[in-house]
Amino acid sequence: MEGPSGVDDLEMFADAARYETAKGCATQDVNAAIRGIRQADANAEIDIFDGHGMGDNLLKEELEPGCNLLGGGWMTRLYEMVQSREVAKYDAVLLLGQHAAEGTADGFMSHTNTGDTALRVNGKDVGEAPQLAWLFGHFNIPVVLVVGDDAVVREANALLPGIATVSVKKAIARDKARSMPIKAAHELICEASRKTVRSLEAFNPHRVALPVRISIMYSEKQMASTAARFPRMERTGANEVTYVADDYLEGWLAYNTCRVVSRMHILEDLLMFLAKALADDMQQVRERKKEWEKQRRKRIEGEHPFPLVRF
Repeated sequence: MEGPSGVDDLEMFADAARYETAKGCATQDVNAAIRGIRQADANAEIDIFDGHGMGDNLLKEELEPGCNLLGGGWMTRLYEMVQSREVAKYDAVLLLGQHAAEGTADGFMSHTNTGDTALRVNGKDVGEAPQLAWLFGHFNIPVVLVVGDDAVVREANALLPGIATVSVKKAIARDKARSMPIKAAHELICEASRKTVRSLEAFNPHRVALPVRISIMYSEKQMASTAARFPRMERTGANEVTYVADDYLEGWLAYNTCRVVSRMHILEDLLMFLAKALADDMQQVRERKKEWEKQRRKRIEGEHPFPLVRF
């Protein structure tokens, strides 16, 4: 969602009405790519994966007909596709709406996954587009196109040799960008999609050298301390842990498991902050906690998660 043409201001994510506009921008970029794919292969079967958040960012009723919308979520739907090896069925993957890695000063809303982690793979700073290219490369599937701002285009060209790229905007600050005219952007996306699909034999899957050294940097030291307790995880800096994997899939899964650590710490910190904010009325806090416990007990009892034990 950070990378589509026309999405040029952080406020488009903060305001509900403007976010609908952003969703329309992302949807029309996807449609431009679909048109290009069908110009190259009228019979192409096209699956759409919405990789932002939990996958509710496209206007379903405005998508080109005849495609399969798979849903979204890296650690839900994509994880299921990886574990089932469903990802191995594709001939090619196109990545739209991409943004640059955490630490990219001139990238529009640049971050890596949660925004509380930065990532290096074999010593190179890596964002989300290379992660996905190497993930599909593990399954021998080429990622042929990356579309986003000029910062992610530079990142893709540096880390993914031979890939096709389209820049639809340039950051003028981390929270603002200057987008090219929408019609021109769609023409570029359509043409690049057509060309890449028409010449798939010219593209190779992207792979990293083995073994894969995954270094994860956290925004807070305590996150790294927790992650360092995981098996085979080495503390390599005040805010950093490192995992050496036998193949890329193993490293990708290790990284995404460690990302849960950052979310856990942030949620815990938020809960403590809210508890302190309510400290003036602790009776209310206690009552709400009792209600939560009651609801949770009822939910667990209804599911009967554990068997009866007899010796």
